[in-house]
Amino acid sequence: MKEYKYTLDLEKYLIENLKSDEDIKLYLNASLKDYLEDGDYNSFCRALEIVIKAKDSVSRFAKKIGMSRTHLYSLFRNEKEPKFSTIIKIFRELGYELEIA
Repeated sequence: MKEYKYTLDLEKYLIENLKSDEDIKLYLNASLKDYLEDGDYNSFCRALEIVIKAKDSVSRFAKKIGMSRTHLYSLFRNEKEPKFSTIIKIFRELGYELEIA
């Protein structure tokens, strides 16, 4: 694949630039809202992956929530759909909670 001089890897850009809790909250809220509107679960899981990578390594994060790294990646790749309790566990470890507005 040809590499272009002035291209940007969006995932890498987000991981490097999602530093403040406020930015992360805005990004996760937008991703969750998009998921609720269009049902694109894969996009929402990718957003979770990006936030986890911005805050920590996937391996360390998986250990913190009592899950294997492989299982966490299978959620990110849309190979498995997580239980609601798993999503809550991920949000709690990230320092956020879901609430009805």
